[in-house]
Amino acid sequence: MAESYGDIRERRSDLFHPETGYRIARHRAPVPDDIPMPVRRVSALRAKMLLDRGALALDVYGASQSRFDELDGTWLVSEPRMSLPGAVWLPEVGRGVLEPVIEHYLQLELERATGGKKAHAVVVFCVADCWMSWNAAQRIAALGYSRVHWYPHGTDGWADLGWRLDPVEPVPVGVQ
Repeated sequence: MAESYGDIRERRSDLFHPETGYRIARHRAPVPDDIPMPVRRVSALRAKMLLDRGALALDVYGASQSRFDELDGTWLVSEPRMSLPGAVWLPEVGRGVLEPVIEHYLQLELERATGGKKAHAVVVFCVADCWMSWNAAQRIAALGYSRVHWYPHGTDGWADLGWRLDPVEPVPVGVQ
């Protein structure tokens, strides 16, 4: 059984931001079995039901070894990404500390994807054993979104069930 967030943070406080509680190092590691409210942890079946009812599928998989082009905002990714059908991919928004441009990118793209409705359901995911989705779900709730759901098994869990994954491209970063 997975440990609780509190137990992990107490045992390895060096891996967490002291004020926000977000995981700031070693993002690829077993995730806790809980997440602070108002975010709700969901199973694959619950995530699928939410998505079937119009929830936003938000993929926060990190674009490791990648970056966005500062001239046009396009992500230069090293490998293709397969994701949940209809997902919006916002790379790097699950890091423990965000650069201001990435923080703005998250806010702007969430607003676009939800039509500015903070009560729109959002299912946040990445891959299994990755804290990026845990961090992003907390950050989205902190932005005032009231129906944030964390699907910790991400694309790995989805594929393990034999469910379809589709190619997804990262949303470009708006650059001035």
